[in-house]
Amino acid sequence: MNRVLISVMVVMSLLSVLGCTVGNKGLDSQTAAAKPRQQAPGSHVQVTGTLTAEGVECQALRGDDGTLYTITRRPEGFKVGDRVQVSGMVAEISFCMQGTTISVTRMVKIND
Repeated sequence: MNRVLISVMVVMSLLSVLGCTVGNKGLDSQTAAAKPRQQAPGSHVQVTGTLTAEGVECQALRGDDGTLYTITRRPEGFKVGDRVQVSGMVAEISFCMQGTTISVTRMVKIND
């Protein structure tokens, strides 16, 4: 009887540990899938999103995928809340201190 009880306890413990391990891996892969991919410095990007007031040093842009971007120049004729499409290069160095910084080559307002 004791052997059976001990065997059952060992099996239950192993299943518990394996279940937690498998569960954690599942959550990690789901979390990783939900995170946007980092852009390589110098790569060309095109982002659609909304200008926000989140930027400390630079104008912020919240991409439609939830990623926070900052842009290197103050956009004239644009305001917080505008939907825009930005094209440019990912900055290698930036004083913006937040998000992925884009050196803008083109920015247009989108009327949804």
